[in-house]
Amino acid sequence: MSNEMKLNRDKVQKLRSIKCWSQDELASASGLSVRTIQRVEKSGVASLETTKALAAVFAVTPDHLRSRQKLESVTFHFICKYAWLVAFALSSVFFGLWIVDILIPTLKGADFSEQYKMHGDFRYLDFGGISFFAGFVFLALNVFVEHLNKKRLFKAESE
Repeated sequence: MSNEMKLNRDKVQKLRSIKCWSQDELASASGLSVRTIQRVEKSGVASLETTKALAAVFAVTPDHLRSRQKLESVTFHFICKYAWLVAFALSSVFFGLWIVDILIPTLKGADFSEQYKMHGDFRYLDFGGISFFAGFVFLALNVFVEHLNKKRLFKAESE
């Protein structure tokens, strides 16, 4: 398991500028190399040891330097990850309503066109089919994104 963590690079730069330090001065004060300071401020990725050294120099906790995802971002990713499930659930509801409201009364002798008129010409099958197709699209996107994330993680671990 990697001991790398994502730091808030803007916070590191801000703390450095508050102390009026250059990257060279921060490197000297923390015992890190200038290249490490440059990498942290550019990418935000640091080892646990680097994070501890920077936190000690700035007199903050290591957790204070960590990057935080905004709640909106986490919610958006959650919705994207499970949108396929919602789409399939909607298609199940639409298909079920079509069976109950249209198909069963028609099989019992009701007029097919009248059943649709009774329900405001609502096309259950159309919405069910669209949401079913959308579910497959969302599922495919989810699988593709997960594949890219695993590929990126594997590449990062092998370096």
